[in-house]
Amino acid sequence: MLVEDLMRNKYLITPSAYYLLEQYYKKDFSLAELIKFAKARGSFVITSSIAEEFLSSRGLIPGSGEAEGHETSISTGEPPETGPFNSSIGQNMVETEGFSEGESFISTGTDVEESSSEPLPEPIEPVQEEASPEPFPVETVGDVVEVTEPYEESIDDEPNGELNGVSVENGNGIKPKIIYGDYGIPIAYVGDEVPEEEKTYSVYEDVVITPNPDFHYRAAEMPDESEVIFDVKNVKFSPPKAKSAAGKEGEFLVEAYRLHFRSRLKKMRRIFRENPEIGGIIDIGKLSYVQPGSEVTVVGLLTDKRETSKGYVLEIEDATGRIKVFINRNREDAKLVMNIMHDSAVAVSGKYSGKGMIFADHIYLPDVPKVRSQKPPLKEKVYAVLLSDIHVGSNKFCENAFEKFLEWLNGNVENEAHAELVSRIKYLIIAGDVVDGVGIYPGQYDELAIPDIFDQYEALANLLRNVPGHIHTFIGPGNHDAARTALPQPGFYEEYARPIYRLKNVTIISNPAVIRLHGRDFLIAHGRGIEDVVTEIPNRSHHRPAEAMVELLKLRHLAPTFGGKVPVAPDPEDLLVIESVPDLFQAGHVHVMQYKIYNGVFVINTGTWQAQTEFQKMVNIVPTPARVPIIDVETARLRAVINFEQFCEGV
Repeated sequence: MLVEDLMRNKYLITPSAYYLLEQYYKKDFSLAELIKFAKARGSFVITSSIAEEFLSSRGLIPGSGEAEGHETSISTGEPPETGPFNSSIGQNMVETEGFSEGESFISTGTDVEESSSEPLPEPIEPVQEEASPEPFPVETVGDVVEVTEPYEESIDDEPNGELNGVSVENGNGIKPKIIYGDYGIPIAYVGDEVPEEEKTYSVYEDVVITPNPDFHYRAAEMPDESEVIFDVKNVKFSPPKAKSAAGKEGEFLVEAYRLHFRSRLKKMRRIFRENPEIGGIIDIGKLSYVQPGSEVTVVGLLTDKRETSKGYVLEIEDATGRIKVFINRNREDAKLVMNIMHDSAVAVSGKYSGKGMIFADHIYLPDVPKVRSQKPPLKEKVYAVLLSDIHVGSNKFCENAFEKFLEWLNGNVENEAHAELVSRIKYLIIAGDVVDGVGIYPGQYDELAIPDIFDQYEALANLLRNVPGHIHTFIGPGNHDAARTALPQPGFYEEYARPIYRLKNVTIISNPAVIRLHGRDFLIAHGRGIEDVVTEIPNRSHHRPAEAMVELLKLRHLAPTFGGKVPVAPDPEDLLVIESVPDLFQAGHVHVMQYKIYNGVFVINTGTWQAQTEFQKMVNIVPTPARVPIIDVETARLRAVINFEQFCEGV
């Protein structure tokens, strides 16, 4: 009841805060008192810290530290912290087949080496680089679109809609609708829509781009050779079964994570077996049968690592047990240790001591092979536009620049070079955060030009209707979107994003997904895993996201660390493993455009269409907005970058 009452008044609450407040609601405090308290702290999202402070101020709980820890375990769908769950992969458990196998789920394909673009400040540890031709930047002209301020929020002390947990009509004959999220917590209250004349903001219904009638699109005459070869929505697996009818929810969660990590380990062992340098792999649990001093090779997930005076000690585990590994700092492979993230797969070869320790000679990461077969050439050039982080609804959204981009796509170009590019654009891929969302970060409400999540998707759809009809558009979710918070994200919640589902020639994809264009595989992910890379690996930074993406390629996983900054769903199968190597790896999330070539894979972070927000200033994110990378599909390399930043206000 508390959740629904808050949502009627445009306030949100996290699950952990709900469990703290629910028992006291209407007995010890009123809705108006809670909202007044939150508003005084500049937030319209009731978090666990606000809930604790509120209850403490009223003398209902003794202090603010007792509820710590609830937020992560409840809101992310991850179990409470009782040690890493990957530690319970093994303990002599039998391998299960609770998920579908078959083809490589994150499949893709190419060769290997790196190249960076757009040098940014900050000294970063170099990754071996290979020269890549610099694409040419081009700019266009345009005018400004005015955006008015959003309407003020309202507080309703006695909302209609639900009485003692039963839905009732709200007085005007309309029965309200509650939309529930992944964990059974209401995430939206859909009551009366604001009448159109009362909305004080634009949803771009009047934005209609006139195509250039004299422009010839060569791409319109080309066949659409695109296929989504991996999408989370298409993977079927069975949930864990209860051992008895009295099974508790926590037991289900533990079993789900056990299956999840065993799935990861099984996929990684297959990848390591493709490496000709790695010999026969033995289960850790069978090392007791091995003669001390024998050469062995094991594969496991990293549960711990630490530095000693002479080298590094790692602890890894597989489905049969755990083992400690020591590698001397003078060994060539010792330099890999600091780049191995927790819960990542690693292979170790060396001498078994017979006392629960391997003295390693070599450490191997799953990595990307350096030699791969070449793809056959295409008959003619075809291009794809890669975007991400549009953030429609933010008052920092570069709407004027985006409209100029749409005009450019419609053949309103300045010269022959532009015309040649536009005429061959066949595909548009958008990798998440297509809208700004609601309640994503503290103080966001004050930075929203469109404060309604439904209207944000309507506005996005109105803009994308101006994309020429022959261009096939693929749209996936990010953490700002109306989608499952935890990775992987199967798609958008259709209740919110229905307008984009209705667009013609648009395919909604998951995060992650793999799209095959003319035989070239594009791995598309929003890129939240970059957060954990920056946290765990030295000399990796948000300012150079392509280097962080290379680390994920080396580990062959999009978010390997469990319990870090990135929430991962306890699906019985780990769908974030990069099972097959892509030709191109696209991500966004950090709002900085950068590209590299690593072992033949083109790695690109596609920037943003949002100028710097106050929150980004606080966390020192300097965006590179309104840049449009054009990809040559045949080579899976950058053909050009079209820069519309001059039309982005606030830059």
